[in-house]
Amino acid sequence: MEFSGSHRISAPRAAVWAALDDPELMKACIPGCTRLERAGDGAFDGSADAKIGPVRAAFTGSVTRTEAAAPERFTLLADGDAGPSGSGQGRADVTLAEDGDGTVVSYDAQVEVAGKIGQLGSRLVTGFARKNAESFFEALATRLSAGYAAAPVIEAPAAETPEPAPLAQPPLAEAPPLVHEEPADGQTATVDAPPLAFGSAPIAPTAVPAVPDPVAIAAEETASPGSSSASAVTRIMLVAAIVVVVGCLVYYILWQQTPV
Repeated sequence: MEFSGSHRISAPRAAVWAALDDPELMKACIPGCTRLERAGDGAFDGSADAKIGPVRAAFTGSVTRTEAAAPERFTLLADGDAGPSGSGQGRADVTLAEDGDGTVVSYDAQVEVAGKIGQLGSRLVTGFARKNAESFFEALATRLSAGYAAAPVIEAPAAETPEPAPLAQPPLAEAPPLVHEEPADGQTATVDAPPLAFGSAPIAPTAVPAVPDPVAIAAEETASPGSSSASAVTRIMLVAAIVVVVGCLVYYILWQQTPV
């Protein structure tokens, strides 16, 4: 049975070549693979579970890479045994071609099976082998594309917007000069004060300032220690003059008011 195919992987050819020689990566990409270990230069031992039509089988075997011309081409030789379910052998010629920033992997394979698996017919076996090959390359392409995807663009932090400067306060307008207004012609109307409400508190009489007693002042000045006799006599005469003047005024007022 023969089948072929190709798949594009978004990764450099050298990276794809190295991935096809990595047992851990290939184990993660081969459908149903439970073990894959390096057994020598370009040789691997492993096991895988598979279900081909109604037959479920557990294969153990080896894969050897020969006729390698890095990083352009190589050949895979596979030999597997599934016990009572059958056995199989295969060969695949693999080429790697650069395609822009990616790599196109092409393969031409021939497979021979025996036992119960061989009795299923070439069409069913070929379909199973093609499907597994496509699943393998899709998984490989996904892993390599993720590793070689363009680095995300890191946007520069936005510049901080400076706070707007406070608006300058407009200068205070000067008050207009006071204008002298002439009073209107005619007598200004007099506004009567409102009458006092009933029950309002009476207005307290205006306190009359107390008039000092001249005699007491003279006696206090005379009794004060340290005052000179001349100063005391002068003050007594001044007080006496004030008393005479006040007496004359009182007499004059009373005499003017007495009827003739």
